[in-house]
Amino acid sequence: MENATTFGLNAKAYHSSRPTYPDAMFQWIAGEATRHDLAWDVGTGSGQAALKLSDHFARIHATDIDPEQIRQAPKHSKITYAQGAAHVSGLPSHSVDAITVATALHWFDHVPFWEEVHRVARKDAIFCAWTYHGAETETDVQDRLVDPVIKILEPYWSEGNRLSWRGYSREELQMPFDPVAVPGFVCSLHWTAPQIAGFVRSWSAYRKAQLDGHSEILAAVEKEALASLGDERRRFILPLHFIAARIR
Repeated sequence: MENATTFGLNAKAYHSSRPTYPDAMFQWIAGEATRHDLAWDVGTGSGQAALKLSDHFARIHATDIDPEQIRQAPKHSKITYAQGAAHVSGLPSHSVDAITVATALHWFDHVPFWEEVHRVARKDAIFCAWTYHGAETETDVQDRLVDPVIKILEPYWSEGNRLSWRGYSREELQMPFDPVAVPGFVCSLHWTAPQIAGFVRSWSAYRKAQLDGHSEILAAVEKEALASLGDERRRFILPLHFIAARIR
């Protein structure tokens, strides 16, 4: 996958700049699981979700197609990392109590992935996937940093990004399972402008734009924005669009 390679090239920035997800979300996932022996975190990236799941499940099997992302992931006695495509779990049939996908489902080959989910899931296992759904921040940060960068990046967003922005739907994802209702969850952050700039740099389209000759203009936009925004913490809200299903 082209985008997996892009994330691998940017793995250190991804690891250091992506926000962790709210504890309440993982508590909800654990509450929906009928057993807590094994969770499979698919497209684990640098392991943010896998680490949170370790508070609720006895074992975590975390997979990602990119080895550099896995190298950045935190080591934990409950977590086993493995390289592989989303539809190749390496797990026995009917062995998994919860399957999670954090901000990655829009990159998968969906038909074989759903077949693998059905194969490995125990009866009544819970499937959960979520993605960032826009950002809410203060006007000066939006005007001086976020919007100018987004304007430069517009030609470099993949269709997977655009699917994510539309919000996950059963139809577009070809999900064969019946969805279950999910509470609303958000990443509620108070970040400095340099932290927000680091998050922006972790976007896959940012790396593509750099590789296509836009490094200097992107650096100039960031430098000018940071010079004017200062170091105080700012409100930065990332709503999460969530889809879940019970695997029968």
